[in-house]
Amino acid sequence: MGRINVILVLDLCYRDGSLSRYEFVDPVANALRRAGAEIDVMHYRELEDPSGYDKVVLCGTALKDRCCIDDAEQLSWLQDWKRPVLGISTGAAVICSVLGGRVLSGIHIGMENVVISAETPLLGEPRIIPAFHLHSFQLVLPSELIAVAENCEAFVARDRPLYGVLFNPEVRNRWILERFVKCEL
Repeated sequence: MGRINVILVLDLCYRDGSLSRYEFVDPVANALRRAGAEIDVMHYRELEDPSGYDKVVLCGTALKDRCCIDDAEQLSWLQDWKRPVLGISTGAAVICSVLGGRVLSGIHIGMENVVISAETPLLGEPRIIPAFHLHSFQLVLPSELIAVAENCEAFVARDRPLYGVLFNPEVRNRWILERFVKCEL
């Protein structure tokens, strides 16, 4: 058996120790642990060097919490990172912003089908999946990112394993987090 993945789960909430961690970070961390991953959870402002981690997950935040999007320079290491990353909800918006895309306003709350339009190692084949949404933005992707679902609900980088989903897989699609742990991306 190979080395167990060490995944960094980044809390993007407005401050370390906020109550939002229980809703947006802990469910992701728990799903990754159940999938067999060894994880570290850290607030993004505490991260100095991610190089000791095999993979990174950027978690979501509360609807009005956009501090991390405005604090993109703290996450500028994403510009050159070559290992697997999964941005969830606000985490996807951060990836888009750091790579030069735009994050526009647009509230999306509740269950809705996501139309996956292209096959990827993380999301699998094209199909429709039900997904839970809780975010307040729309994305205009930079040229480095390719939409793999309608309305930019999911994306992947052209040349590296960098993924983003605007929906919350920890709610209804834990298989995505399991694939993130187990697949070679």
